[in-house]
Amino acid sequence: MSTATSFPTKARIREVFAHLVAGDAPSFYAHVADDVDWTVMGTHVLSGHYPDKATFMSQSLARISGVFDGPIKLHIRSIIGGEVEEWAVVELAAEARCKNGMVYDNTYSWSTRWKDDMIVEVRAYLDGLLLNRALSENENKS
Repeated sequence: MSTATSFPTKARIREVFAHLVAGDAPSFYAHVADDVDWTVMGTHVLSGHYPDKATFMSQSLARISGVFDGPIKLHIRSIIGGEVEEWAVVELAAEARCKNGMVYDNTYSWSTRWKDDMIVEVRAYLDGLLLNRALSENENKS
């Protein structure tokens, strides 16, 4: 009896995250389970536990996206894991400019747990000081 479990290959993970790189967030989030368990690590204003995709998108993603003067550009730096492990770490470089002209170059490390070709859990790490500054200087400003 086989006990092998199929987890996404690095190529498949890169394919899913390529949607974010291309600026196609809806296609990426189609691979995130509605009941994803998403935790943004740290002590910054957006850190905390988001019990599902809708909550993460409305309470975290919408807030940070609203401070940029144009779309954020993401680049995949590395992928660790996957293949024979349910967890994979995806390191992303982010480039954006805030409404006030501030450069927002951040690095994200997302530890992602996969099941049936869907992301079911995320632990996200980032530069919280930069995020706090971007929000405090740009949120709710035209």
